[in-house]
Amino acid sequence: MNQTTADPQDSALAARLRSVQADLTRSEAKIAQWLLLNEASVPMETGASIAAKTGVSEITVSRFLRRIGFRGMAELKAEIGSATAKLQIHAADRYMRLLDGELGTLLKRDADAILSLGAQISRPEWESAITALDAADEVFVTGFQTVRGLAEDFARRLGIVRGSVRFVSAHDGGLVEWVESRRRSGEARALLLVDMVPYAREAEIVVRTARRLGMEVVVITDELNTWAQAHTPFVFHASTKAGAFLESTGPLATLLNLVTHAVAGRDPDKARQRISSWPSILRDLGLY
Repeated sequence: MNQTTADPQDSALAARLRSVQADLTRSEAKIAQWLLLNEASVPMETGASIAAKTGVSEITVSRFLRRIGFRGMAELKAEIGSATAKLQIHAADRYMRLLDGELGTLLKRDADAILSLGAQISRPEWESAITALDAADEVFVTGFQTVRGLAEDFARRLGIVRGSVRFVSAHDGGLVEWVESRRRSGEARALLLVDMVPYAREAEIVVRTARRLGMEVVVITDELNTWAQAHTPFVFHASTKAGAFLESTGPLATLLNLVTHAVAGRDPDKARQRISSWPSILRDLGLY
């Protein structure tokens, strides 16, 4: 049997999981990975909750536990709480050690920045911005330089839950996508722009152009942005200054995830229908 070398600081459960990791099925590997990353919280879980969080069936969780030597969740929890396990460096202890160091400080700052997004999404402009993105016949997304990838990822994800979402690049296509089509004349269009320090020179020009063409504009940006508010009321800020060598894009990514979720929530049945219809289109590509 192929085995993965155990870390000397592994808990008893982690060592047991690593010993069988190379021979697991895809579903079993998901369960093992979840247990490795969440050992500290296992005492608060059930077989059903672990199944839901890993996307497998409850019976698959039960079978996996038997495979690694446990008769059920009770026995698994007993081992985690046993005296032997407590002699190991527990996942929770590692967490606290990390929080005491420099990286832990950065994590705390990022976590605080994410929690502070509550002030942004509780503004009345948030609901109006989501309405604009939901009601638009076509949504354009753009971002520049270091956040271009973030914007492209958001465009793809938003395109899963609603139709007619396109990433545009002023450099690549010169915004030819904004030349109005006679077949789609009069349709509502919206732009979501992602930007952060150092702000791209063309960002304000792109926003100004979109507004001149009658588009609603939503700007997702950092805490220092002062130019966007002059063009649209839909400006939402995320703190990116965590004290690391580079600005943190984590809070921006979280804010974009909240936008996707909120848009999908306007018509959840339609969003679910799009998601369920997608695999039949993907099937012939053989990508997964």
